[in-house]
Amino acid sequence: MKKAIYAIISVIAVFFATLVASSACLFYVYQPKEPDSLRDK
Repeated sequence: MKKAIYAIISVIAVFFATLVASSACLFYVYQPKEPDSLRDK
């Protein structure tokens, strides 16, 4: 019984970690254009 509970918890944890990592990758791909006022000249 304990092993089944631990297995369910580990599956949920892996699913949550994959979900968070996927959303972080999507935000990383989006790179807005840098304003001219912030550029080094």
